[in-house]
Formats: sequence, structure tokens, C-alpha cells
Amino acid sequence: MTLFTRFRQALVAVSLAALAACGQTVPPDTVTATAALPSLTASAPPRASAPPILTTPSSPQTPEQPAESSSSDSSSSQTGSSQTGAEPPAPSAASGVRPWGVVTQADIDLAASAVAAMAPDQKAGAVIMASSADVVGKNTVADLGLGGVIMMGSKGIVDGTDSGSPAEVASVIDAAASQVADPAFPLLVGIDQEYGDVTRLRYGFTKLPGASELGAIRDLPVAARVTEQVAAIAGAEMAAVGVNIDFAPVSDVLPQSGSSSIGDRSYGRDPARVAALVVAAVRGFQSAGVAATLKHFPGIGELAADTHDTLPTVEATCAQWNAEASVPIRAGIDAGVSLVMTGHTRFPAIGVNGEPTSISPIALTDLLRGNTSTQTLGGCEPLNFTGLTISDSLQMVPISGTYSPGDAAWRALAAGEDMLLMPSDPRAAVAGIVAAVADGSLASSRLDEAAIRVLALRSALHRTPRPSMDVIDSVGHNKVAQAAWDTIG
Repeated sequence: MTLFTRFRQALVAVSLAALAACGQTVPPDTVTATAALPSLTASAPPRASAPPILTTPSSPQTPEQPAESSSSDSSSSQTGSSQTGAEPPAPSAASGVRPWGVVTQADIDLAASAVAAMAPDQKAGAVIMASSADVVGKNTVADLGLGGVIMMGSKGIVDGTDSGSPAEVASVIDAAASQVADPAFPLLVGIDQEYGDVTRLRYGFTKLPGASELGAIRDLPVAARVTEQVAAIAGAEMAAVGVNIDFAPVSDVLPQSGSSSIGDRSYGRDPARVAALVVAAVRGFQSAGVAATLKHFPGIGELAADTHDTLPTVEATCAQWNAEASVPIRAGIDAGVSLVMTGHTRFPAIGVNGEPTSISPIALTDLLRGNTSTQTLGGCEPLNFTGLTISDSLQMVPISGTYSPGDAAWRALAAGEDMLLMPSDPRAAVAGIVAAVADGSLASSRLDEAAIRVLALRSALHRTPRPSMDVIDSVGHNKVAQAAWDTIG
């Protein structure tokens, strides 16, 4: 670890200590709707266990305790195999899945049991989150056994503005969610609700500030407190209409100079400051029962080019990445974030020069998961994420312009993605995954592992009660929102 990296980590630690000292809890007298909701944020120490309010196994596993047999059991098994001459049993896919954030070992065990009973096409459907444009008014969720849907407008309109009223949004979500056969695994319903420039839920919802506005609050502890409060009421309103995943906060750090395609969607240019606000947002969203998502790994804040339209290159060296782009991602992971979204970029510092990071095993398995050494990655320090990875939209040009829906799907899974966002043709994606497993291009154990993570998160979210629609644009929420706007000035 470099001296500069140690200095960077110390800055983050000081920032987070300052936030803890100022207090982060949303006032119950002003946000009554969120006070009773169970948290999706791990208790201290980060990622150590599920929150006490949630049902946990009698001997909960932690990210530091892999869901594997004990060393004594393993030794005994190996001895027996040696005596009989039989090969030791291959590890199950579930053995590679460890608890994270809200997800307990009980969730993983339940998911593994369900996946073991699935046919290949059912597993393939389970790892796909389709666009609402492919779902609304159709039986796609039931037909393909989809794991999730991303709401791009209540009527499936992909324009980022026309979201409909809260009642309309809830009706569309409920219709899709009702197609799920097993209520123990509710449908994952995601949305890009960043506020500011990217706000899907507009009409009838509380107006809240976005990342750049919150990042402009000079006093960091105050900025973090307001960010957490805003995220908590945002989470409550999303949960009330049936959304259980927000593709936020944006963890990208803006460059010190020059333009960025991310722009106002970021909290700012200082890595430690962005990290503190990312942590606050994760805590706020997940305190309301909505799983938060860090985006866009490995960090695209420095890019002027838009990854929707082209495949740009992250030019940062590993030393720069360790000290800048990785800082908020690492902090969010340590705070117990539920998902990490992968952007479509090249990253030469780790050897990803041709294929996008979203289908690169070096990026996803080695750097994000930490399945290799820092030296192997050219000095970039692995993030050791144990949670759910999800691709950015597979409809973006860097993917759809090069790969068919089926090829993109299995390649992303093989590289280490757990969930595939918005394939341009969900049915073709399922077919491509099934064919890849059949011909050996995609290991069946890798598909199983991905499906287990998806179902484990679905199981965990099943424990979260849905708040009343009355919380949306309520007096309490508007009181907090107005206080936030007043603080921003």
C-alpha cells in the first residue's frame, strides 16, 4: 500500500469520524414515515451482520466468515476421499456467496435451495432486470421468470421525465410484481432516482436536492446529515410505490479540471468528501428499506465522453485510481451497500484495453471482488466486494453496438456480473445464457452463483414492510426537504 493511499484512507477515516460525531439519524419527529422502517444498512462494524430488527440465523455468517464448511469438516472430508480414492466433492455455487449488508446466511441458504430446483432457463431469467418498456402490459415477468424490472416511467416510456403520479407508478409496479410465483422472493424493482438531473419520480413526489446541490454545502458534517435525511425520505417514498432498489448514489469523482459527462450527478471533486456523502446516502436509502447502488465502477467521473454512446478509456494510473476514483466506492462498500453497478469503459491500468469493464473478468472478478493481488492488477488495490454486482444498461452502444443480446448476457455473467440490466431483448438474453451453459462457454456454477445472490437479496427485501402511500409528499417530508433547501441556500 502506497504512502499516498494511506494518507487517502486517513482522510476518509477522519471524514467519517466527523460524521459519526455529528449524528446521522433522521429525526423521528419530522420523518415519522421512515422511523419505523427496518434498515438495510449493516450494523457496525460495516458488513458484519444484518440489522437486529431483521430475522437472522442463530449463527450468522459475516463477510469475514465464508459460507463454507469448517476447517475440521473440510479436513475430515479430504481424509475420507483419500482413503477411498474418490475425488473430493466440488464446492457448491453457494460456497462462493457470503453474507453482505442485509443479506444473511439464511437468505443465501434459502436462495441456494431454490436455485438448485431451477432449470437453466429459469436461472437465466432470474438474473435479468428488464426495462419496464418490455414488461408493462405484458406477462414477461412470469414468462421469463425475471428477477427484476427497472422503471423508466410508469408507462414504460424511456424518456426520464414522464413518471406518472404515485398511484400510477404503484399500479404498474404491483402488476409486474404480482407475476412472481413465490412471495418469499419478491420482484426486484429498480429505478434511477438520483434527484437533480436524473429524477424518474417527479409528479406528486417530494422535491429533493440532487448530489451537486448537497455537495455544495460547505460544512461536511452538515452536508452528510442533510444528505442522509434526504435519502431517507426519498427511500420511503420509493418504497411506498413498490421500488426496492435505487440506482444511486453516484460514487463518481469529478476531475480537478475539465469537463465530465457525469457533471451535476456527482457530489464533487474531492474524493474523501464524495466518499462521506456517498456513505450518508447509502445509510439514508437503506434505512428506508431501499437497497442502494454505487455507480459507476471503476469510476467514470473523469470521462468527458458519455458511455451511453461510446466506449471511453479511464486514463488513471493505479496510484491515481487508488487515491481518487476508488475512495467513494470503497467507503460505500464498507458502509454495507447492497449493489455495485459496472460502467462500460476501458481501463488500461489493469489491462482492460479492448472489452468493456462490464464484461471483463479482470475488472469484475479481480479488481471488484478481490480475487487476486494488488501486484497482479498493476498496483490497483482490490475492493473485496461480496455483494450483488449489476451491469449498466446492456442497451448502451459499447455493448449493443458490438455484441448480440445473447452474447452480451453470457459474457457479462462469465466475467462476474450477477445481474444484467436492460438487455435489448430479454428473451434472446435468456436463450444466449442457456446456450452458453450448454456448450460450456459459461460455467453452470457461475450462473448458479449469480442467481443465488439475486435471490438472496430478494429474500432479504421480503422482510421489509412497505410504507403507506401517505408518506409521499407528506408534511413531514416537505419539512425536511425545505430545511435541506434552506441549508443549501
